[in-house]
Amino acid sequence: MASTSRRPRTARRTTRRAASRRRHPAARRRPAARRTRRGWRRALPRRHRGLTAGVGVVMLLIVGDYLASHPAVLAAVLALAGAAVTGVAYWWGRGRWRQRRRDGHGAMPAGIETWRALSPGGFEHAVARLCRRDGCTRVEVLGGANDRAGDVRARTPDGRLLLVQCKRYGEKKKVASEVLYQVNGTYRETHGCDLAAVVTTSSFTASAVDWNSDIDQPLKLFGSRQLLAWAQETGPAPWQ
Repeated sequence: MASTSRRPRTARRTTRRAASRRRHPAARRRPAARRTRRGWRRALPRRHRGLTAGVGVVMLLIVGDYLASHPAVLAAVLALAGAAVTGVAYWWGRGRWRQRRRDGHGAMPAGIETWRALSPGGFEHAVARLCRRDGCTRVEVLGGANDRAGDVRARTPDGRLLLVQCKRYGEKKKVASEVLYQVNGTYRETHGCDLAAVVTTSSFTASAVDWNSDIDQPLKLFGSRQLLAWAQETGPAPWQ
């Protein structure tokens, strides 16, 4: 007589399905709320678009007819619209003008505080403008995340290649020796330049000045006073 101890197929399938669900929790269905959370973003139904456009046209005709029959109101609306456009254009232009000043465009900064008000990129472009003004050619701004201790590279009037590292610092923050180490280690082998300068709106630490005076080819150190003298054409340029 055949044995009757085998499980029914339905029970075995149910057990396998339950086990597969336990082994693969990521395969479970997403909640219904998550699947329908974009319902409020649906566009207006097509059957309502024509009605909405018609209502808009009627409203425009009504407003236009009212303004045509009331010239004083029309003049006041036009005046307010013109004032609003003028105000927006003024504030937008003023913001653009300030940003261009911060980026080194426009008039050359006069005082040291004006130089410090520049953005880091604007300071680099302003120094590049000084190089062009005093006869340098092939002036390019290298500043960025991978500038390798060089922000401006130019060919001086006497034919040498110059690398300038720009540091726009506040009065209390001084350029440390580490900056000079990096510039001295990259301006020849990496950038292929003949001389290098560090130009800052602040000054240099005593250890940086001492270390620079001990190397064979000292870097040109331009602090805030030297920078102002260079910009006002009362002092030498970094390559002189």
